[in-house]
Amino acid sequence: MLALVDWKNTGVAKPLWMFFLPMAFGVAGSIVAVSKKAYGWALISAIFGIVAIQIMNVVITLLQGP
Repeated sequence: MLALVDWKNTGVAKPLWMFFLPMAFGVAGSIVAVSKKAYGWALISAIFGIVAIQIMNVVITLLQGP
């Protein structure tokens, strides 16, 4: 999520595919957890991967403004 913040204040938009990285990592973590039969962690990882996009939007808005 921190890779999406414009730390140098260039104003250049990030590629659209970068917004799917938190979800992809959540799904990957969920797959690893299912393979180890840790179903609770799989659920937590999948939910956090989906919720991370919403958290990311709030954090970027707070740091950079609307």
